[in-house]
Amino acid sequence: MNASPTPTTVDEARARIDAINERVVELLAERQSIVDELCALKADTGTAVRDPEREAELLADVRAAADEAGLPPDLAEALFEEILAHSVARQRRQRTDTAAVPSDDEEAERDAVKVASGGGAQAQR
Repeated sequence: MNASPTPTTVDEARARIDAINERVVELLAERQSIVDELCALKADTGTAVRDPEREAELLADVRAAADEAGLPPDLAEALFEEILAHSVARQRRQRTDTAAVPSDDEEAERDAVKVASGGGAQAQR
């Protein structure tokens, strides 16, 4: 997957890590931009900010991709749970049509039903 030569010094290794970190941040910024577009689309269609089924699917896909790449699936899932939490919070802040956004109580109730029925991210572990 990586065509770069193996670093031979600590400074070379750190420089490569710094470059990767920069790419990760750029990808997260790109993702955030798309989340902003998604937020507008959801508002236009009256769709709720959260979609627990989509979130569970995303986390399952991330775990599988991490496992295939040799990354601990629990680490990847934890990182993406944090990313999802920030995305949801960002969408809620941006949402101007609050009538179309379920309250936290409604979403918590829906999530509780999903977990009780065997769905949700916890069931994917």
